[in-house]
Amino acid sequence: MKKGKHLTDGITERDIITFFSGCRAAKYIEDFIIEASETLENFIHVAWIQSPGLASAPAIAEAVEAIYTSLLPGTQVKDNYNPIRPRVKPFRDCTQEEQDALVTENPLYGHIICRCETITEAEIVAAIHGKIPALTVDAVKRRTRAGMGRCQGGFCGPRVVEIIARELGIPEDRVTKCGKGSEVLSGPSRKERV
Repeated sequence: MKKGKHLTDGITERDIITFFSGCRAAKYIEDFIIEASETLENFIHVAWIQSPGLASAPAIAEAVEAIYTSLLPGTQVKDNYNPIRPRVKPFRDCTQEEQDALVTENPLYGHIICRCETITEAEIVAAIHGKIPALTVDAVKRRTRAGMGRCQGGFCGPRVVEIIARELGIPEDRVTKCGKGSEVLSGPSRKERV
C-alpha cells in the first residue's frame, strides 16, 4: 500500500479484494523446456516458460504437436478440424434485448448467481458440461468469472458449489476448489443433512 499510494490518488485498503503471489516453476537458464519425458510414456514437458510465454504460445503449440506426433506415429490431424472456438458472448455484455431472448430460451439465464460479475446459472451449467468440463470451483471461476468480483465468491461461492454438485450428481462435500484434497466443505451441508 505504501508503494502504491504515491502512484494513484484515492487507493485504500478497502479497494483490495485479494492478494496474489507469482508462483511458477522457473529456472533462470533463459530457455524454455519443451521435450518428451525420458521417464513417463507419452508425457511432454512444457516448463520454465516465463514472461515471453504468451507471445510464444503458438510456436510452443506447434513444437508440442511435433513431439506428440513423433511419439505416436500414424497420428493424423482431422481434415475438418477447426481450432477456433466460437466466442460465446457473456450475458453481462449482451444488450437488454439479447438478455431477454436468452432468458426466454433458457430460464437459467434469469438466475444471477454471481452478482459482482453478473454470471448466470446457465453460464455456470454450460461451463460444467462444456467440451473441457469445469468440474471444480476454480475451473468454474476461470471459465465464467464467478467468484472474481468484489466479494471474491463470498456471495456466489455456496451457490456455485450447489450447482456443481447438482450437475455432477455428487454430494456437496465432494465438490473441490481445485481437485482432490481441496474439498470446499468438511461434511454435508445443513441443507443435505435435513
